[in-house]
Amino acid sequence: MSEVETMTDSERIVALEEHIKSIEQRMIKVESVVENINSLTVSMERFSVILGNQVDEQKRTNERLKKIESEPRDLWKNVKTSVIVALITGIITYFGSR
Repeated sequence: MSEVETMTDSERIVALEEHIKSIEQRMIKVESVVENINSLTVSMERFSVILGNQVDEQKRTNERLKKIESEPRDLWKNVKTSVIVALITGIITYFGSR
């Protein structure tokens, strides 16, 4: 005969109560884990929104940086063009007035 078959009703009840208590404790732990997972999910959603905002801000910053970097280049290009035009005008004027 097995151990379960030789147990009295009161022993079975005690064994079942202990098993139920064990299951209840495990359920409490599972509920705690589920709460932690839900909290982590909310945190990840917030992080995702923040990261998306940072990516957008980084794009705007890159656009402004490109504009700022291009200004000196454009200015230098305009200065060179003006100097060349002034030289050509001066040469034409010089030889035109002779």
